[in-house]
Amino acid sequence: MKILYFSPNPHLRIEDQAGYGTHMREMIAAFKALGHEVHILIAGRKKNYHNLVKRPQQRDFTRKNLLKKLIPRLLWETLRDLRLIQIDRSNKFQLTQLVAEFKPDVIYERSHYGMVSGVSVAMANGIHHVLEVNSPNVDERIILSGKSLLHQRALKKDRWSFTHTDHLLTVSTYLAEYLEITHISKKWSITPNAIRPGQQEESELELRRSALNLDDAAIVLGFVGSLFPWHGVDLIIEAVAHLRQKDRNIQAIIIGDGMIRKKLEALTMSFQLTDAIHFVGSVPQFDTFAYTDLCNILIMPKSNAYGSPVKIFEYALSKKPCIVPNTSPVREVFEHEQDGWVVHPNLNAIASAIESIIDSPLKAEQCADNWYKKVTTKHTWRANAALALSMIQ
Repeated sequence: MKILYFSPNPHLRIEDQAGYGTHMREMIAAFKALGHEVHILIAGRKKNYHNLVKRPQQRDFTRKNLLKKLIPRLLWETLRDLRLIQIDRSNKFQLTQLVAEFKPDVIYERSHYGMVSGVSVAMANGIHHVLEVNSPNVDERIILSGKSLLHQRALKKDRWSFTHTDHLLTVSTYLAEYLEITHISKKWSITPNAIRPGQQEESELELRRSALNLDDAAIVLGFVGSLFPWHGVDLIIEAVAHLRQKDRNIQAIIIGDGMIRKKLEALTMSFQLTDAIHFVGSVPQFDTFAYTDLCNILIMPKSNAYGSPVKIFEYALSKKPCIVPNTSPVREVFEHEQDGWVVHPNLNAIASAIESIIDSPLKAEQCADNWYKKVTTKHTWRANAALALSMIQ
């Protein structure tokens, strides 16, 4: 089968190490592993401009920030929406050309705010269309950057896409119900995030705890992910401080980077924990397993209400007990005290879970084994890819 993989979002790059980059790369690889021919159109794909110089780029960035301060937010967001409409038209033109050249059997699209070119081109050419929805696009955009005069238009366009695609995939039941997809789509399936068995063995990085100044006798917590406010990394730092006051030998490594790293480092200093909290920074995705192997417990304190955090699935491959956020999408795949510990995002709950794992090592080991078996048998990218195409096959 010929598959045209399409991501219309101009800001998502397949090369990025964030969860969405992993999701895009792994789904494409899974389609190929199933024997399909895949062509891609990624609107945010990095381009190689040989004559690019840094100074004009810096001036453009400064000018953009200045304009954002001078123009009212509502107008700025409306201008962004108008730009997205232009990009969607450009995407439609490129898709039409690729369809004529590649003659795909299916267009597989990762949805984005108010963009309908993928569904439109599929319908115009009689091609099967699969739409992957990972978030409530409009609500997420409003939360992150504010309202636009055109956000109602985006809502209508999204709903039109949900209605006219042939097979719609969401990462959780919660997301589908929130967007009313369960009532309007022709066919709907759940595809939580996943792993590729064996990916934990791809790193050639050899690490010892001494390389990170980790105490060999310490219980080491590990977090992997982008350092954003909604991931709750501050709670990890507070939990380490709290438990060390109780004479628990606890340390943590934070693998990843992001907008609040400096704030987290300042919080670490305020608790006088610079010898206990170790910030690794951004590393290639396949190398994260070399770091999680050094840990005793892997933790993700927070997640949004609708998302399926890819990292908790990848945590399973390290076979370490996990502490995960108490959200509906997580509970849909992860059972408390069977697969690990499901916690509310507060200090007491997280500290209590850490102490439970320390004080019940056999139970913690069994939970880690249960989660590993569940993930490697039920939650693989290849299984997700097969389900996405099941309606056609």
